[in-house]
Amino acid sequence: GYQRRVHGIPDVYESTDFDFSGAMAFDKSQNYKTKSMLVLPMKNKDDDLVGVIQLINKQENSQTIDFTQEDELLIKAMASLATMIIENNQLVIDLEALLYGLIDSVNKALSEKSLYTQKHNDNVATLTNIIANGINNNKTIYGDVEYSDVEMEEIRLSAMLHDIGKVTTPVHIMDKATKLETIYDRLHTIKLRFGFAKKKKKKKKKKLCVD
Repeated sequence: GYQRRVHGIPDVYESTDFDFSGAMAFDKSQNYKTKSMLVLPMKNKDDDLVGVIQLINKQENSQTIDFTQEDELLIKAMASLATMIIENNQLVIDLEALLYGLIDSVNKALSEKSLYTQKHNDNVATLTNIIANGINNNKTIYGDVEYSDVEMEEIRLSAMLHDIGKVTTPVHIMDKATKLETIYDRLHTIKLRFGFAKKKKKKKKKKLCVD
């Protein structure tokens, strides 16, 4: 396989081209007899080696026979298909890693942006996972509800992304101490308005008393 070409070996015990000490040791430990072998490299479109297919002891009428050229052609086609499947699976894994990396970067950015929301998304994701697992394990109220592995992952991702809009939220809003606080404390303004209204009302009462 490391030579990146097909190798057909009629009898590994008689071959001097390769080191089959591993196969021989396996035979000895398992009371087995390796004879014919066909080894094919699995290469992708960039000619990179992604794996090796190894077939041992072709059988015909309970006898071990040599692998033929027809066998090589068939296994080459199967190797190409298997390589494509491996590449596609790796692509999905890489895309998932990219997605989780992006989510992690966003959460870190939110944590750096405001001390009040540090680890908030992680905590929400953890609590959501605990609640979802609790629902799955509950056989009374939620007996008819059972989240699959895919649904559990969707729930976790949703929890991790629930605050993504805060990336563009101004810091003075993110860090407000009360509902009415903005760049300055508007509660003070409202107190002044109420004080002004009270004084105005008192003046009006005095004027009525004088009249």
